[in-house]
Amino acid sequence: MSRRIGISLLAVGVAVIIQTTLLARLPVFGVVPDLVLLTVIASARRLDSEPAVVLGFTAGLIIDLLGSAPLGLRAMVLTIVAYITVRTRDRFEVSIPTIGVAVWGIALSGTVLLAIVGTLFGERILSDPLVLRQILLGPVYDVILAAAVLPLMTRILGGERHREMML
Repeated sequence: MSRRIGISLLAVGVAVIIQTTLLARLPVFGVVPDLVLLTVIASARRLDSEPAVVLGFTAGLIIDLLGSAPLGLRAMVLTIVAYITVRTRDRFEVSIPTIGVAVWGIALSGTVLLAIVGTLFGERILSDPLVLRQILLGPVYDVILAAAVLPLMTRILGGERHREMML
């Protein structure tokens, strides 16, 4: 296991603890930013493809085990979020507004996907009257929190981004 993978797993563990103990108790307008999703995005920018996707699955599985949602729901969503991040990470380094838009788009995709897949699994997420507020405000809060999380994770994981060789 490489140093970056170990640090990313530790960061996900810390993010899960902060998300479930602190952020869950401080909703703003009924919505909480998704620190675990941001940690997966930040780590997937620096890891190889396979470890990044496995990290997304692991983070989602931990959240699933702590919550009451069907097992695998968040794991699937965070795996897809990690995959989207890996596929688009070459465009992340252009400028700060580009990074913000990319994080917003990925967070919005993850939130909408969670709502749709959760409804398919019988969670009745789309019938919740606050779902629109959650879909619209959640990614905005994630972008605001990303201003702290992404530079911190970049510094911890090392500034040089991993570049895979294309065959």
